Amino acid sequence: MGDNKKTRGVFRTGMLLLLLSLSSAALLLGCESDGIETIAETANELEETHGQTVEELNLLLQEEAELQTDFEETLETDDDLSTFGDGTSPVFRNLSDRKERMERLVELEEEYARHAETLRGYNGSLLDENALDSLAADLVQFFETLGIFRGEYVQNLEEKETYFEGLAAEDATYDIFTEGIHSLNAQHEIMREHFYGLDEELSVLSQGIEELQQTIQEIQEEEE
Repeated sequence: MGDNKKTRGVFRTGMLLLLLSLSSAALLLGCESDGIETIAETANELEETHGQTVEELNLLLQEEAELQTDFEETLETDDDLSTFGDGTSPVFRNLSDRKERMERLVELEEEYARHAETLRGYNGSLLDENALDSLAADLVQFFETLGIFRGEYVQNLEEKETYFEGLAAEDATYDIFTEGIHSLNAQHEIMREHFYGLDEELSVLSQGIEELQQTIQEIQEEEE
């Protein structure tokens, strides 16, 4: 009889543990079925995409500063400016690197668009859909702004390339040289304003992503 009581005790304890496990599983299943896990993954990916965007834009700014050095180096070492004509001046490598960076921005734009669709597709009850729609709208606005910036930036790079190539032409004059410099400087200021605008929008996105991650963390902690 004693053994039977012990067996029943172990059985009941096992049942209790099983019920607790099932209860915990139900809570986790509730989160998953609500779609919050998908949104959590999206928020983490967004954080990474945001960081990559900041890095790419910072590298662009760095390469812009390096172009001035490359240009001055060519003027000092190339008496007849032939390297502008044959494409061996370091300025062309600088422009090429930035064109490749533009291709990377295209990929980032696509990632923002995909994440915006995921946020808009949420139909659960644990997260505020209005907040998700607001963040999705910010994402759309940003990747559209980024696309406009990229288009103008590529055109700017092509104009720089044309200008540098023209410096090696036989009919190149000092006036062409100086007018080109003034034009490039003016374009540089315009693009600088675009950078400021992107920086502001990135700050808004950073705050929105952080708030979403914090909300998800709080919900998951409550469900544990």
